[in-house]
Amino acid sequence: MAVSLGLLAVGLVVLVFAGDLLVRVAARIAFRFGLAPVVVGATVVAFGTSMPEMTVSVVGALQGAPGVAAGNVIGSNITNILLVLGLAAAIAPMSVNQRMPKVDIPILLAVTAWALFMFADGEVSRLEGVASLAFVALFTVAQLLWFASESGLEVPDAPGAARPRGRLSMDAMALIGAVVAMAVGSALFVTGAVDLAERAGISEFAIGATVVAIGTSLPEIITSAIAAWKREHDIAVGNVIGSNVFNVLAVLGAAGLARPILVDRSLFAFELPVMALSALFLFPLIWRRFRIGRTEGALLVAGWIAFTAITLVRGGGAA
Repeated sequence: MAVSLGLLAVGLVVLVFAGDLLVRVAARIAFRFGLAPVVVGATVVAFGTSMPEMTVSVVGALQGAPGVAAGNVIGSNITNILLVLGLAAAIAPMSVNQRMPKVDIPILLAVTAWALFMFADGEVSRLEGVASLAFVALFTVAQLLWFASESGLEVPDAPGAARPRGRLSMDAMALIGAVVAMAVGSALFVTGAVDLAERAGISEFAIGATVVAIGTSLPEIITSAIAAWKREHDIAVGNVIGSNVFNVLAVLGAAGLARPILVDRSLFAFELPVMALSALFLFPLIWRRFRIGRTEGALLVAGWIAFTAITLVRGGGAA
């Protein structure tokens, strides 16, 4: 037990530091190529904060732990909306750009529907993985073209995205180092999580949807909390929506391409409906006032606590 907790802790620390470095370096590289701050926040930062989920899920799939891979994506998407967005709103009430319910949330709902379609037959195949990666490429290009067409748009800088200094080669080396560190941290984290699940009598999926999900969502938590504190509300909300899109398309796609992921159909009884409903709930939450207050934030966090408790109980009974 002590060894498992040690691996989990060390892997988590490595993931957090490597994820932070990845976001900062990726943002600097993006700025070097003249991308606007809002593009960096919606694409580079969102993808960067999803890298822990990416490496953990791919390593989990390769190590024959599909429950961790699937649970990590489902749990992370639920955690991002209920916990990350809830904490950000609790820190500071957030006003939301009117394009969110018109463009970004419909995209998230479409991607969520695609995830349910992939899970429906009990397996995320390599073909579905390839299709998901193609979709995320189209999503990224569409985002770049959308923001490029909005000339004169005033937006805040992404948190931690300092203007570039030094050589591009140094940033490239740091980027490679961050990716390697995340792969190592992910391997340690998955090994510890799977061993802990076996010792505690809890299913791989339950561990993936709770312990692993909150661990890999730490970059989103940190980024959105800083954004909310600095009143950079579009970044805070955009990071959550963008990360959830990347989780399904890039993370699940890459994991399915690495190795087909078997999915327990019992997930349709609770976890998958919660993932879909949490995404759908963003519509009335935002559309009414284009604002997320502290009360709504507290309700979101309470919902995440309930989800985590029920998932652990279900996982313990299923083991």
